[in-house]
Amino acid sequence: MNKKSGWQLNDDGPEAYEKYIVPTFSGAWAKDIVKRSELKKSDRILDLACGTGIVARTVSEFLGTSKQITGVDVNEIVLKKAIEIASKKSLSIEYIKTNVHKLPFSDESYDVVLCQQGLQYFPDKLLGLNEVNRILTKKGKVVFSVWSTIDHSPFYKTLYRALDEYIGIDAASILSSAFILDDPENIREMLKKTGFKDIHIRLAIKQMRYKSLDEFLIGSLAASPFAKEILALTELKQNEMFLMIKESISDYIDDDGLAAPMESYVVSAIKH
Repeated sequence: MNKKSGWQLNDDGPEAYEKYIVPTFSGAWAKDIVKRSELKKSDRILDLACGTGIVARTVSEFLGTSKQITGVDVNEIVLKKAIEIASKKSLSIEYIKTNVHKLPFSDESYDVVLCQQGLQYFPDKLLGLNEVNRILTKKGKVVFSVWSTIDHSPFYKTLYRALDEYIGIDAASILSSAFILDDPENIREMLKKTGFKDIHIRLAIKQMRYKSLDEFLIGSLAASPFAKEILALTELKQNEMFLMIKESISDYIDDDGLAAPMESYVVSAIKH
């Protein structure tokens, strides 16, 4: 993954991501994947495609201490934010910029690999999974999550339509790329082909929760790769776009704000 692909944050994106996306849903999903991983303090743990580090931080906070926690990502901007947060929290996490297709680790160097919403962006998913298999110890475990169909995530389905109408199909396609691994049997076959067994796929459902739809809408779009395109719209077009989204998502607003469901496949497998 030498070239950036998929959902890449702009220069201001990591700050907005931590402020809006992590408390709204990413943090809850990180706790879920860590809980399902049944980690031990002796485990050497890799957070693959770690972004701003929410999974690695959750691991560190969950275990208290751990033999080794590493986060890797191709994006220097998000890694800078991950390092900053870990430093402020005095967490012992190493972050490395690297290509997921050629990880800079020796064979059998990790006991557990975690990946939250990253696999769908690998240019070569089989090659990426083969690398995961290579660096895992015998009977090592991979646990990852990928979104199910965008049709079951009403906020992002609405946002897709808005982007298509007001920005263009290229921006909408970037968003929809997050949802391309929506076939669990395809996921199962990829894992089998790359040397994994005891494959378990669970469909999990959570809610996006934020106190104000208006605030979340503006903040979350600032964390997106199409923030600059939205800002380039005229004020009239921005208002039209936001109104379209707000009206379309109105069924998922309650007295506490945004309350939209999301679905994800949480997948675990063991190295042969």
